[in-house]
Amino acid sequence: MERDAINLTLIHQWMTVSDAELLLLHAYNRFKKHEKYGGDIVNTLMKIEYGIFQRSSEEHMKARLDLIKSELI
Repeated sequence: MERDAINLTLIHQWMTVSDAELLLLHAYNRFKKHEKYGGDIVNTLMKIEYGIFQRSSEEHMKARLDLIKSELI
């Protein structure tokens, strides 16, 4: 997951590695409840979400980060 976070910062140069890790951990926590369906569903969902993160605008990503950070408070 750390490698994916670093790669996200190469695409979104304004983003820190810790922000990218926070996005990926939040996605993983949302998807891990689907493990009960078996197979490699969580990895598949993470790959899809990672692709979405890669294509998302800076504005969208910053809004998502703000939302995640507000949930942590």
